[in-house]
Amino acid sequence: MNETRLMERLRALGFTTYESKAYITLLKNNPSTRYELSKNSGVPRSAIYDVIKKLENLGAVNALYTSPEKYVPLPPEQLLELLERQFKERIEEARSALKHFDTQIEPGHLWNIVGYRNMLHKAREMISRAEKIIFLSVWDRECKRLKEDLDAARQRGVRIIVFSFTPLNLEGEEIYSYNIPEKELLNIWERKIILVVDHVQLLMGEADDRYTKKTAWTDNKAIVDIATNHIILDITLYGIRMKEDVSHSVVAMQQGAFENLDKLIEKYKKRQIEPIF
Repeated sequence: MNETRLMERLRALGFTTYESKAYITLLKNNPSTRYELSKNSGVPRSAIYDVIKKLENLGAVNALYTSPEKYVPLPPEQLLELLERQFKERIEEARSALKHFDTQIEPGHLWNIVGYRNMLHKAREMISRAEKIIFLSVWDRECKRLKEDLDAARQRGVRIIVFSFTPLNLEGEEIYSYNIPEKELLNIWERKIILVVDHVQLLMGEADDRYTKKTAWTDNKAIVDIATNHIILDITLYGIRMKEDVSHSVVAMQQGAFENLDKLIEKYKKRQIEPIF
């Protein structure tokens, strides 16, 4: 990974640009004095003292008892473990502070998930909380990013039904794919994702990591049912085209609600074909 990408990752963890530069430079050249660190990292001499102080307070660097003072970085793995512990502590502190607020939010709202990474985070969260069944319409790229979570759900006993036009590297009997290469499919369609969990939650929208797109999340039953029916239609058409029995999956996705409807349809279908004398 080049330094620019590494700096982006550190900034995502809360480092400033100067702090990122200083830490990375110390990884390459240590121990270093503040003067050497400023010279090698490009952090202005006027700012290097405060930068080092913040990194020391964080625990990312340590000072040696030398004259002039020299600094060494905390090894990357230890730094990540330190940040993880600190983050968990802050989460628990925030949870404790917020638990006194009992905000009632009516169910059924449509929430916007902004950005590709946030979309994946929400998908992983939904999959990790699935208890009974998951329906997923997805492309191979997103499926690869969610594979570990899907495998873990399957091991918990969650039933997983997946549809795709692209090849998928997933285990399971209920994986329906036309195996069309993504490059060819991109000529006619944009990447999309539909994820339904336990018949009650839906994540749906464009899966594009090139631009900041919005994905919708909702527990609105009507919208969840519409999205589920979209996947049902895709799987049904797949079964017709590929001459494959998909009825076991389609019945599972209908949640039994269509049984009574089927009876009504059968009842009135008979009436329509009965001769009238």
